[in-house]
Amino acid sequence: MIRVLTILAFGGLLGSNAVLRWDIDVSELEEALMSIVGGVDIHRKQLTFDYVEHETGRWERGRIAPADRQHLADWLTRFEGVEDVELAMEGCTGWRYVAEEMRAAGVVPHLAEPAETSALRGRKWRAKTDRADAKLLRELLATGRLPGCYVPPSPVLEWRALLELYHDLRSEHTSWAQRITRSASTRAPRRWGRPG
Repeated sequence: MIRVLTILAFGGLLGSNAVLRWDIDVSELEEALMSIVGGVDIHRKQLTFDYVEHETGRWERGRIAPADRQHLADWLTRFEGVEDVELAMEGCTGWRYVAEEMRAAGVVPHLAEPAETSALRGRKWRAKTDRADAKLLRELLATGRLPGCYVPPSPVLEWRALLELYHDLRSEHTSWAQRITRSASTRAPRRWGRPG
């Protein structure tokens, strides 16, 4: 593996505010284990993707809108018959259905921890965009530096969903019971307090 010294100079060559940083040259890494590696940035209305095919060098990015199961499943059909497809995404709202659809299509999902991914991004020099997030996830996955989170298997996700449903129904039951009690107590005639 070859390490490359990158010099970032601001305000003159190696001025007082120069930053030295060691980068890993991705082209010199051992043979990639993944034939397609990519990143997906998840939002409620759209999914932004960025992936590279290692064998051909083809790079593609774009968005999937609206962000629902059907459109994602249609997009994932492009990876049918391709082995070793791995996509990274941040563990934020909506990651479960994305991971389920990826597994169903034969794609290996990788869940990144959002705070550590943001820390690896470093200081922002430009505005943060969805394309930049997807590219960062792809690069971190390709170099093996993706700060991973645990992606539970499907039975665990089903049990979690059932427990969340039970919790929601239980809280709804409690609120309705309190409403009925309050309603019954305010409408009932008083028997004591005033002489009749």
